[in-house]
Amino acid sequence: MYDVIVIGAGWCGLVAAKTYLQVCPDANILIVDGDSSIGGTWSEDRLYPHLVAEAHHGLFEFSDLQMRKDSALPDGRIPSKAVHDYLVEYATKFQLTDRLRLNTWVENIRREPISPTDKGSQHWVITVAGTGEQLQAKKIIIASGLTSEPLIPSLPGRDEFEGEVLHSKALGHPQTVGRISDSCIRHAVVYGGSKSAFDAVYLLLRAGKTVDWVIREGGGPSMMTPLSVLGQPSFRLNNSRILGLLSPNPFETPNESSWWRRLIHQNSGRWAQFFIIAFWRIMAWLLQRPWGYDVSPNGKQLNPLLGLDSLFWSPATLGVMTHPELWDEIHSGERVKIHRETIQGLGSGKRVILGNGHELSTDLVVCATGWHARHSFFAPDDQLTVGLPSKTSFDPKSQMKWNDLQCTADRDILEELPILQQCPIPPPPLRCEDDYHLYRFIAPSSEIPSHERSIAFVGFLRTAGAPIVYEAQSLWAAAYLTGTLEVPETAQREREVARTNAWIRRRYICGRKVPFALFDFLPYVDMLYRDLGINPRRKPNVIAETCGLYQPRDFRGVVCEWQVRQRGKEKPLNGL
Repeated sequence: MYDVIVIGAGWCGLVAAKTYLQVCPDANILIVDGDSSIGGTWSEDRLYPHLVAEAHHGLFEFSDLQMRKDSALPDGRIPSKAVHDYLVEYATKFQLTDRLRLNTWVENIRREPISPTDKGSQHWVITVAGTGEQLQAKKIIIASGLTSEPLIPSLPGRDEFEGEVLHSKALGHPQTVGRISDSCIRHAVVYGGSKSAFDAVYLLLRAGKTVDWVIREGGGPSMMTPLSVLGQPSFRLNNSRILGLLSPNPFETPNESSWWRRLIHQNSGRWAQFFIIAFWRIMAWLLQRPWGYDVSPNGKQLNPLLGLDSLFWSPATLGVMTHPELWDEIHSGERVKIHRETIQGLGSGKRVILGNGHELSTDLVVCATGWHARHSFFAPDDQLTVGLPSKTSFDPKSQMKWNDLQCTADRDILEELPILQQCPIPPPPLRCEDDYHLYRFIAPSSEIPSHERSIAFVGFLRTAGAPIVYEAQSLWAAAYLTGTLEVPETAQREREVARTNAWIRRRYICGRKVPFALFDFLPYVDMLYRDLGINPRRKPNVIAETCGLYQPRDFRGVVCEWQVRQRGKEKPLNGL
């Protein structure tokens, strides 16, 4: 039996395993992943030509291993192969490769008694897809993230369709790369409006294809930022505390700009709300101005749903235009045409039928339609138990409790952060079972005693500061699982979970499917480190702290800092 099994060998899984081993060096840890190489989103089978990371060099790395400077392009962009190679180097440096089991898809995870005669002691049983092999562990860390299960919409008539249909996740498969290069595929349809759709269109155009780009109504296309703004890489701007100070969020910690939060957000009058909205509209104008949406019919179709308010309210995810030359193709309209429609179905031959009745003829359909948030390796009842959304329902008592918590939290968050009352698209009614019930987005709200802490989640909050967030979550998870982290009682944790869920629904329109904190990741990280007794303020002075740009290297040594705090405590680690 393993002490810990980590599900996922991408950014989250690798740092979660490394951190746990740093805390408990003698732990017997296994990392499993369904891909044939490490990397998760950046595994070899998910890399395709011209794919480039949104983050610039220095931001897409962990604090204890810098990415080599020669890995980046001259302008600081990072090719996808360099990201994969970095994660391989990270796994090698921290001796994780011997603990890896690749090509191991998890079919089912369940909690069982260790033996029929010992009902009190339980462990986790992980069933491997295909073989039925069962792996056993005392504790598990779910680090599969929110981009593991492709969401391919139901397309009636697919059986009659003679073209190919695939998800954007498959664009890196060798056979897919070969097929796209083949002259038998001359035309493609890309379905979706996210960053992955922009990348798919660029890939197909570079391969000499023509493209019909179909974007559904709803959140609309992603707002794509330029590579740089105000002389700085645009991705870096999000790593400043200024954006967090001007983004209303619930992640308040003692002495962390509490006066500012009360002045600007909690007790804000019209002047403060006007100032906040004006700031974000100016930022949106700076980010949208280079693209000239109104220059062409195609460009108008890509205009963000809420115009200058799209940055603040985020009806769709934000992305960085890693290949700005794509805009020339978009505006010319010679090889790509954009349709704001839904694909109603597929027809015989190679027909794609749109919602308005218009038909397209194509050899290939690429669905850049996002990801399932169903976490199907847990049974529906177990999903609720561990804090995940589920199609099943709570028992009546629990359902009433969570409905009451949800209503109270929604009312309280609107009073606490009144600017959220201005959201142009109010959240629809929501089942309480559709929420993530994870305290700090890491631990199930139901687990309390230190000896029963057996499951944690890393990477279940979408942010723009991935490596910084994942390192903080991993240390918090390790401290939680080993019983060294004090957490509030159940009722307080459940109120906090309901509060953060209510905030996400009101703050980020695109966060109504999965947890989302785009501009608020530094306040969130502050909260995690304060829980651990670590000072999250890493800059030398107030000006640098407020206006400076945070990088992962600023948090170098946090695990050692936490370990120093633990020395002398009598309570032993419960990690083995």
